[in-house]
Amino acid sequence: MNIIKVVKEEFANYIAGKLNVDPALVLSNIEYPSKENLGDLAIPISSIRKDRAQEISKELEGYRGKYIKITKAQGIFLNAFIDEKQLFVDLFSSLNDSYGLEKTPKPLRYLVEHTSANPIHELHVGHLRNAILGDTIARLLKARGHQVITRFYVNDAGRQVATLIYGLEKLGFPEPPHGVKVDHWLGNIYAITNVLIEIRSLQEEAEKTKEDPQKYREIISKLDELVIISNELRTKSEKEFDILTDKIRDSKEAESRILEIIRLYENNDKRLSEIIRRYVNLALEGFKESLKKLDIEYDGFDYESDLLWNGYVSEVVKLILNSPYRENYKGTIAINISDNIDEGVKEKLRIPKGLDVPPLVVIRADSTTLYTTRDIAYTIYKFRNFNVDYVINVIAEEQTIPQIQLRAALYLLGFKEYGINLIHYSYAMVNVQGIRMSSRLGRLISLDEIFERVKSVAISKIKEKGGVLENVDEIVNSALRYAILSASASKQISFDINRIVDLNQNSGPYLQYTYARAYNILAKSTDKLDVNEANTDDMIDEKRKLLILIAKFPEVFEYTSDNLSPETLITYLKSLADAFNRWYDKERILQEPDKGKRIARLFIVKGVERVLYNSLNVLGIKPITRM
Repeated sequence: MNIIKVVKEEFANYIAGKLNVDPALVLSNIEYPSKENLGDLAIPISSIRKDRAQEISKELEGYRGKYIKITKAQGIFLNAFIDEKQLFVDLFSSLNDSYGLEKTPKPLRYLVEHTSANPIHELHVGHLRNAILGDTIARLLKARGHQVITRFYVNDAGRQVATLIYGLEKLGFPEPPHGVKVDHWLGNIYAITNVLIEIRSLQEEAEKTKEDPQKYREIISKLDELVIISNELRTKSEKEFDILTDKIRDSKEAESRILEIIRLYENNDKRLSEIIRRYVNLALEGFKESLKKLDIEYDGFDYESDLLWNGYVSEVVKLILNSPYRENYKGTIAINISDNIDEGVKEKLRIPKGLDVPPLVVIRADSTTLYTTRDIAYTIYKFRNFNVDYVINVIAEEQTIPQIQLRAALYLLGFKEYGINLIHYSYAMVNVQGIRMSSRLGRLISLDEIFERVKSVAISKIKEKGGVLENVDEIVNSALRYAILSASASKQISFDINRIVDLNQNSGPYLQYTYARAYNILAKSTDKLDVNEANTDDMIDEKRKLLILIAKFPEVFEYTSDNLSPETLITYLKSLADAFNRWYDKERILQEPDKGKRIARLFIVKGVERVLYNSLNVLGIKPITRM
């Protein structure tokens, strides 16, 4: 039961009846006062009546209803104070295990594609944000009652995978060594291969520019940097490094073979396709192992190569070549967007006003397709194959323009609904202070390394507190998820590992600790919780605040899931945990001698426990009973 909604409707109906206006208009303008002493609900009368707002507010004072104890004027605002006794009875009479997880009246089908890391190296800290956001969005939508499919797009047909395969070919397509995580091993080979090719290319370029001292110095400077990096890579995989150093003698030979690998794989060469799929799937197994620590799984993996082999890409190419919106652009074939969509279409496609969208290049001068062509094909595949209403792509903010181009291209190619219903869930990057990452150079902070670093700090802090270590992985998961989800997706995150494992405030472990407190109070209680036996005479201060916070949970959950805004739920949970811990530290619960008061307090604990349990599960955080 969304009881706070019922309270708001009572307040809105009273005002609407007095002013002879639509209750929905009043309801949409109700807000929460900035200070508790001003009331529990408020409405600026000026939002309904422009004239005499202050006088009207005064005239509306004094209302008493089922849930509203009194209304009071404060300038142009009319404030309402909730009757905590009635709220208590109705709230806890209907509280059940699924409390707050309000189901949508209009369930839809969603496909959420997230993480989709290139299968050439281990997942890193940047993928961490993508994976946690994508998984949480899927959980929120499911809890709201929607059908949700999660997919991982495997970019296996591009240059990066071809570079990795070239290096593995030079090594004789070896088996992964024992004792080394396979995606880390592949990442080392990819980085070594890439760096050695770059070194050979720069050496060849240096020979040609000796007569140009300035350019020569620039090349030598880059070369020196790469040599330092190559020495770092050798320490990670000495055997593979030495073999590849000996065998990669010419950058031109490397380049031609990489292009040949791309061409053969796109054409589904039987032998090479089997080899590439094998190593790609090994990388994916490494990804799954890493993500399992965060309780993240997918309903399935979609391969870029399959889109090429099953005709989806060729279908898109035909559409483009026959489209009136195609144009020759700098020697390529592109879709002209800006000249062919008006402001009305831009609004439908969520394209900012005034933005001049560049042409979307889809076919190179040599007639080969780009990843953009495959993105069009994959989007059509997602909508068509899974019969969904909406597709959500969780992709970094750097892809904002390509995602706009993708939506516009779909619209112009005749897939209007697909373009309109394709959602880009954008997020800013994550960084670790003092470290600049580059996958092609093998300089990464892996997801596995971040997990282990956080785990080490968590173990130290739990030992300091005299806690138990049986749930340490769940605590690490909560620390990482909270750190990612507590900030708006549009804000950059800089990891401070000590802070994100704080057991006392503003962290995932802090919420788990609060849940464990509430759970264990209830576990120790011998009282039967009966609303009719509760004494609510002292439902004041923190208890009253907690009561209203508990009542707000269904509304917070609805907003969080409908707006894909996990930070809203996190902010709410922090307020709930802070209020509960302040109350717990200063007032007896189990030791309260008055049975009626004790039962009332236990109901508050029960409400906090249920809200935390349901919220943490929705966020992918395990509610644990011992810490």
